[in-house]
Amino acid sequence: MKILLPNNIIRKMRCQMLKASSREIGGILMGEAVQDQVFRVVDFTTDLKSGSASRFNRDSEQHDKALSDFFERTGADYKRFNYLGEWHTHPHFSVQPSIQDIHSMQNLVDGSGGVSFAVLLIARLRWFVSFESSAHLFVQNYPPSVVEIINENSSASNLLRHRKMDIAGS
Repeated sequence: MKILLPNNIIRKMRCQMLKASSREIGGILMGEAVQDQVFRVVDFTTDLKSGSASRFNRDSEQHDKALSDFFERTGADYKRFNYLGEWHTHPHFSVQPSIQDIHSMQNLVDGSGGVSFAVLLIARLRWFVSFESSAHLFVQNYPPSVVEIINENSSASNLLRHRKMDIAGS
């Protein structure tokens, strides 16, 4: 699987990350199916209130409303536009998922989340400039796997550094 991350999304995330400073923030990712196993992030939500220096839990009600609005804007074309997954920051830690992150995402796809797969994007700013991220795919009854992130506009490559990391034990 590949995730296309456009510059406008990176810029918006960077702005939210700068506002949050050292607190973890995050939300949901909304995407567009571009071709088989290739998805473009077209929008995201951010919960700027519920994070701390080392933990983030999103408010479901706020993000569910944003997802409903997204479906309305995209004509409820669920095959093309849909929920892609979750994102949050690790301002003080590696962009590799924590054990808590892994359990939360596995519960989402294995439990009552109602989704067959979900991507987890973790990001941070290095020196307030460089956008660093990783993405992992969670599918019911399978171990998590690394997702390739592709910046659609290579001119911003100096702002974007992606990590391809294996999750310990997978």
